[in-house]
Amino acid sequence: MIDIKEMAVGDCIYANMTIQSAPIFCEIVKILDKENAVEVFTNMWGIRVVIAENAYLEEKKAKKSKIVRHTHNYKQWAKEYLSDEKTETDNRINPIHNGEPENCKDSGDSKANGNLQKSSKRKQKVVRKSSTKKRKSKRNRKSS
Repeated sequence: MIDIKEMAVGDCIYANMTIQSAPIFCEIVKILDKENAVEVFTNMWGIRVVIAENAYLEEKKAKKSKIVRHTHNYKQWAKEYLSDEKTETDNRINPIHNGEPENCKDSGDSKANGNLQKSSKRKQKVVRKSSTKKRKSKRNRKSS
């Protein structure tokens, strides 16, 4: 097991993951102090997050150890996160778009009664193909 406080970005470690039974050689990309984990990059599996209990400096220790799994209680975490979050004030809300609509003074009746020109409908032209073209004969057909 590694100590996260002693590790730095760019260090190489061996990590036990559920993807593969053998330990995986990887490089530390980011250290996650709150989760007690490291974000690692592997050539085969890409970027993954490994908890400190599943990361080792030596391959022999990594092979001997078993994978440690944590059960997460996300509902409890969400309650704690939302209780700590401050409520946002509504000072930024624009009353024109988000409030009650204002009454218009003009009802629009006087504009609707004006004379409008109606567009005349035109008869569509019929386009026909000329019959002067010859039909293409199919290949591989025996002529009689």
